[in-house]
Amino acid sequence: MDGIGALVIVKFGGSVITDKNHPLSLNQVALDSLSKTLSMHPSKKVIVHGGGSFGHHYAKMAGLNTRCKFVDDIKQIALIRKSMLELNAHVINSLYLYGLNPYTIAPFYWSKSLNGLKALLYKLLSQNVCPVFFGDVLPCNRGFKILSGDDISYFLCRMLKPSRMIFCINVDGIFPSSNMKGPIIRELDPKVVEKIMAKKSSIDVTGGIVRKIKIAYKISKLGVDVFFVNGSKPDDFFKALNGEYGVGTCMRGMK
Repeated sequence: MDGIGALVIVKFGGSVITDKNHPLSLNQVALDSLSKTLSMHPSKKVIVHGGGSFGHHYAKMAGLNTRCKFVDDIKQIALIRKSMLELNAHVINSLYLYGLNPYTIAPFYWSKSLNGLKALLYKLLSQNVCPVFFGDVLPCNRGFKILSGDDISYFLCRMLKPSRMIFCINVDGIFPSSNMKGPIIRELDPKVVEKIMAKKSSIDVTGGIVRKIKIAYKISKLGVDVFFVNGSKPDDFFKALNGEYGVGTCMRGMK
């Protein structure tokens, strides 16, 4: 980024920073480890975090996804938003503790002002402030929908063209099968990704990994390297921040 320097965009997976098996359960140790590792890297950072056992829990109860849907009980929308703000507060507190100067930008407030958002991001980054985004529930023509952290990650990559995009997940990388057998795929090439996109069963680690791979493919087409690393392993995360190949799974940006 002109005038900003090297920039990385990092997605804190909900499966890393929360315990998805228990509603509203934070994984404070994993969250603090991510924040601490980020604080040791000199690059500018933009953070996106998922919902995990906070937002996802209530979104599932409401039957919501990324498509617009009418919701009978509006209290469910309030609960989704409330839980995401609670999780975001935990993320902000952790990042602040490690000196990262976090600044939350909720999707609801910027979804209709893209030019203003870009100017805001440049200003914040130039002053060593760390913008933080999160998946959210948004009103749409016929009800409400979920704007996922993965979609936000692609949107930000398209806008900012970072040095790299890192997805912090709860496993060591992408496996060749749904039962996580065999060696990790260290590098995903476009032909493999096209097969994944054509046939979901060809690769699936957790519920959302196929969709993440599809979004990573779109990001790689922007010329941005994409990494999938275990967010609970600080050394792997730091290597990915440096852009070192051979850690986790990488999809190289298409030049």
